[in-house]
Amino acid sequence: MDERTSPQIDDHGEESEGRRQHVFLQQLLEKNKDDPDVLESGVQAGLGLIEKMRDSLDKYTNDSTDASEWLNALEAIKKQAVRTKTIVGVVGNTGAGKSSVINAILDEEKLVPTNCMRACTAVVTELSYNDCEDENSKYRAEVEFIKQEEWQKDLELCLTDLLDGSGNVSKDASNADSDAGIAYAKIKAVYPYHTREMLKDASIQGLMKEISAKNLLGTTKFINERTPEQFHTRLQRWVDSKDRGKADDKKVQSAMEYWPLIKVVKIYTKSPALSTGAVIVDLPGVQDDNAARRAVAEGYMKQCTGLWILAPITRAVNDKAAKNLLGDAFKRILKYDGTYSAVTFICSKTDDISMTEALDTLNLRDTAQKSLDEFDNNAAEIKKLQNQLKECRESKAAYRESKDKFDEQIEVWEELKDKIEDGKTVYEPSQSTKKRKRDSKKSKSTGKKRRGNDSDDDFIDDAEEVESTEDESSPEDDEADDVEERVPLTEDNIVAKLRELKQQKKDARQEERLLEEKASELNDQIKHSKKREFELESEINALIIQARNEFSKTAIQEDFALGIKELDQETAEEEDEENWNPEEDIRDYEEVKRSLPVFCISSRAYQKLSGRLKRDKAVPGFNNAEETGIPQLQAHCKKLTEAGRAAACRRFLGDLTQLMNSMELWSSNDGTGVKMSEREKKAEHAFLEKELLKVGRGLDNIVGECLDDMTAVLTEHIYDKYDEIIPKAADAAVPTATGWGAPKHAGGLHFQTYKATVRRNGVYKGASGPRDLNGELVEPIIKNLATGWERAFQRRLPMQVANFTRKTVNLLRHFNDVVQKRAQDTGASLAGLAALNRQLQGYEPHLNEHAKVVVELMTATQRDASREFIPAIGLAMSHAYLVCSEERGGGMFMRMKAAMLDHVTQARNTMFRDACQGVKDNLNAMCEDIKQVMRDRAE
Repeated sequence: MDERTSPQIDDHGEESEGRRQHVFLQQLLEKNKDDPDVLESGVQAGLGLIEKMRDSLDKYTNDSTDASEWLNALEAIKKQAVRTKTIVGVVGNTGAGKSSVINAILDEEKLVPTNCMRACTAVVTELSYNDCEDENSKYRAEVEFIKQEEWQKDLELCLTDLLDGSGNVSKDASNADSDAGIAYAKIKAVYPYHTREMLKDASIQGLMKEISAKNLLGTTKFINERTPEQFHTRLQRWVDSKDRGKADDKKVQSAMEYWPLIKVVKIYTKSPALSTGAVIVDLPGVQDDNAARRAVAEGYMKQCTGLWILAPITRAVNDKAAKNLLGDAFKRILKYDGTYSAVTFICSKTDDISMTEALDTLNLRDTAQKSLDEFDNNAAEIKKLQNQLKECRESKAAYRESKDKFDEQIEVWEELKDKIEDGKTVYEPSQSTKKRKRDSKKSKSTGKKRRGNDSDDDFIDDAEEVESTEDESSPEDDEADDVEERVPLTEDNIVAKLRELKQQKKDARQEERLLEEKASELNDQIKHSKKREFELESEINALIIQARNEFSKTAIQEDFALGIKELDQETAEEEDEENWNPEEDIRDYEEVKRSLPVFCISSRAYQKLSGRLKRDKAVPGFNNAEETGIPQLQAHCKKLTEAGRAAACRRFLGDLTQLMNSMELWSSNDGTGVKMSEREKKAEHAFLEKELLKVGRGLDNIVGECLDDMTAVLTEHIYDKYDEIIPKAADAAVPTATGWGAPKHAGGLHFQTYKATVRRNGVYKGASGPRDLNGELVEPIIKNLATGWERAFQRRLPMQVANFTRKTVNLLRHFNDVVQKRAQDTGASLAGLAALNRQLQGYEPHLNEHAKVVVELMTATQRDASREFIPAIGLAMSHAYLVCSEERGGGMFMRMKAAMLDHVTQARNTMFRDACQGVKDNLNAMCEDIKQVMRDRAE
């Protein structure tokens, strides 16, 4: 190299500083290769170093073409410094509490919609960390709507399901669980003002022209809010779904709903659980009858680094959820994708406990007997105290009633006192007089306190005294009737009587106050006993929860391993029944069992202990947040990102240190090397060219050998099986198609479901569950290829990539030895020799990291390829679906079944072979892509 193109920058001290940072990054990479936090700090330091090197190189771009090339290389490395995303898919049946669990993980009360009748079961929801620093955008969302052509196709299918053969709205539309009812709910959501009569006569063109729908299709709505409450309110506007059970109520139908038009909802929040790059995706399933949403769900499934399976703990063990929840088809996807190890099982609702049942089921009665005895004694004490409180209140009410009677009598005697003072003759009141007085008092509607002594609890009417009705006799009349029988009262008699009555009232009030104090004491005792009751209930529940969690974890791990074993054995038996030995394990199922993470959690208890759900009662059985399992799940979520983060950092730092080493070789001149003549320089240049040519040829040979070996692996485990499994699929196709038209009790499809399925190209998720006719036809191929596919992509092909790395490193070592010997013989600089050694030492980890890139490429490509079988069959079956969809009138179902059977019979010998050839073409293309990547990386 011309010395003019090798800038000497040590005069400014920059070279020595750069060297120190170079050494620092190399050591960091060697000592902390699995610590993502340390490695990420190294990436930040590396980015700073890149900026410094760019500043230094900018000075020489006019004089050196090499400097420009170094700048381009630095820019390429800088682009690698992006946060990697770790996709975590969450699946679970309705009622498993997915949204509640996700909200708890995010430390939010209700960020993810939980009350959407259909939106939550149909729309993929993605949750990522919010990097926005704007305080007004702490909570962000993007609501993406399907395109116009996608809604038009969906609308056509909905109208087909909704209308019967005569063109009228089907009677089943009133049944929300029927196919017609589901279609009606969708249409009414988007077109709320359309009556059944209007829908019967509606045209697709007319419905598509309506502004309310057209203005949304193909767009994305953005939500930015400061608080979760405001955010939730705005998001609900787009995703909420009203109760279609009141579909004929105009008030309910007044507003348009948007959930049928939504493709995906992306939420961004500053949750610590997402801060390291985890992206939680609430997956509704991959068999949505809306093609756009189905494609989104399938796309996420292919990207998943982690897959969380959620089921309520009360059903997780009894229903064999770990073994049966996903079904064989889903487990085969895991087998093809190699994602068994990515599965995490989550048992939700651990707070859902029946104490009596759980104690017996888990054999905990003896262990909990002491607490149970105290619990029962405490319950008896509470009952006794409550009975005493009841008696106390009854006595208090009796004394209050006595007080009222005394008030009435005092009022009567005070009237008598007034009269005697006026000089009138008065007599002791009769019982009838007292009774009328009480009845009169009870009939008054409003009152106020009497003025005077001892009257603070007495009430009289605000109105004037009511005169007696004509049919009532006055006290004076009564007195006249029996005046001869009674003795007139003296003023002393009346004063004595009033004194006696007031004392009795005072005694009654005193007793009432004593009873009030006693009631208060009883209430305090009951509160204390109930507090102890809650403590005892918590102790017992905690014991039950811990025991059930441990039992469930073991049972789920065993069920999961057993489910995989059964699937492996079934596949192995069908592949080679003659040589299959059921006593030989295909994989280490004990390791499968041990490695399955299981979390038993209570989102409700966690939220309550975190200060949320303020209107809810405390959840017994949990003393702190750790016991709810949510903090551990949050930590697990963050841990899932560590491998990807560390790998990305290692690649960045590895590329940067290699580049820095190359730049050091380019720029070094420590004065220890000999001076060469032009003739000697040319000779050395020719020598290097010759050796580099050998390296290039050697790399080509290694790449070629690797690709040959990879092709051989694919041929052995996949292609060679085609000739055996394609005829199996062809033989099974006709019975499979015949089964679709069988009576419902024999596993066949109801006419309406059959019709809805063929109109959706063989894929439909209706009231009777999901069906994929294309998948059912190609199942014999997918089933029989599963083990070979897994063996090829999970073991054999990665081994070939590792062999490529090993051979490449050996080739480079040989080259380095040759160059080192030549350099020593010619007296090269010591600095140059040292840098050359460092360069070689960095090659092996550098190539190992890029081997992982090759495996990642291979994994992504094979996941795409493994999913091509079903679409290929769908394409081959499209004509049959079209013919069946166009059938009308009497006997149409019979003609549909006949047309389907005829097409399958004719196409079965070609469609499976074409599908397999398409997959083979994709895998061969993958090999060519890998070949190019290997060459690029090797260079």
